[in-house]
Amino acid sequence: MSLDTPEQHLPQPPKRSRRWFLKGLLGVGALAAAGKGVDWLLPRTLCRAGEWQGPITDHFDGTYFYNPEPQLPMGTREALRWLTDRKSKGYYPKVERNNHTPKLAPQVTGRNWEITMVNHSTMLIRVHGLNILTDPVWSDYTSPVQGFGPCRTRPVGIAWDELPHIDVCLISHDHYDHFDVNTLQKLEQRDHPHFVVPLGLKSLLEYHCGTGLRVSEMDWWQHITHQGLSIHVVPARHWSKRYRTTESSNRSLWCGFYLKAPAGGPSIYFAGDTARTTWFATIGKRLGAPDVAILPIGAYRPEWIRNNHTNPADAVDALLALNAPLAIACHFGTWQLANEGYEETLQDLAAALQRANISPTRFPAPENGQTIRGSV
Repeated sequence: MSLDTPEQHLPQPPKRSRRWFLKGLLGVGALAAAGKGVDWLLPRTLCRAGEWQGPITDHFDGTYFYNPEPQLPMGTREALRWLTDRKSKGYYPKVERNNHTPKLAPQVTGRNWEITMVNHSTMLIRVHGLNILTDPVWSDYTSPVQGFGPCRTRPVGIAWDELPHIDVCLISHDHYDHFDVNTLQKLEQRDHPHFVVPLGLKSLLEYHCGTGLRVSEMDWWQHITHQGLSIHVVPARHWSKRYRTTESSNRSLWCGFYLKAPAGGPSIYFAGDTARTTWFATIGKRLGAPDVAILPIGAYRPEWIRNNHTNPADAVDALLALNAPLAIACHFGTWQLANEGYEETLQDLAAALQRANISPTRFPAPENGQTIRGSV
């Protein structure tokens, strides 16, 4: 009997194409598993959303918040076109030094008010002897990880070491250009302020900053009093999201704030982040025309972005709907979050004011570090 095994009975090595196919399948499977792992991990840690449990309302379905006003959905195709189309972006200059230095009074009381543009939607409001900070961001990137995402184009208007003690911090919603973890942690450690937030943001704030915070969490039209200053949470037309999945979206509410000092003192409305909405007129009717309205004018091109943001013309209409004697522009100038350029935003505001026959002095757009003050 021959010990030789015929060659045709020996196992044949797989062909090269088959090996590459199997490696490709393994690679795709590994990427899919990694993607699933990332989608599981990030929404629970770095990109965590807020949480809220409560009764169903006209803007909460039991799990997710929503805008009562009809809204056009943003399709994936439009979003991808916007992210990849760099040719249509306007020019945003990079500024090494601000032209203005904050001019802060020793104290602001009585019928006086003082507002300093820090950057974007971060405003230092001083009224009734209190220092109030809105949507504080001192980081360079509006992103969950520094070094990625929209980058700062001009310095912060008030250096951190020169910022006065903050009594109250107002946070309008959870987007990274309004809810900056690094800044909020530093603010809590330094000043332990009274945080006022919309529904669902307390859990996110405590996750990042600890459970020993002073936090008031409220729904639209609710209010508290802090040392005599009434702070109202008011509606806005926007959304919330810190990660790309639908399950992570709109788990916390968005809002604006209306401040009213006692004894005939100033009333100040901070719109937060919002699109054109009938809420402006409703706020003016329910709470009165504010002495000062801080209104967003940036991130509005291409057109579909106005589902969630006001352009300068919308902001002028908001000023009229509120019947406010003065508006101060925000949400522009530091991070380029949409396609319009910096000068384009200012020119659009000037054109909108001219069409409405409103003096530019009634709606200034301050640069970082610029202080505006007045009395009622």
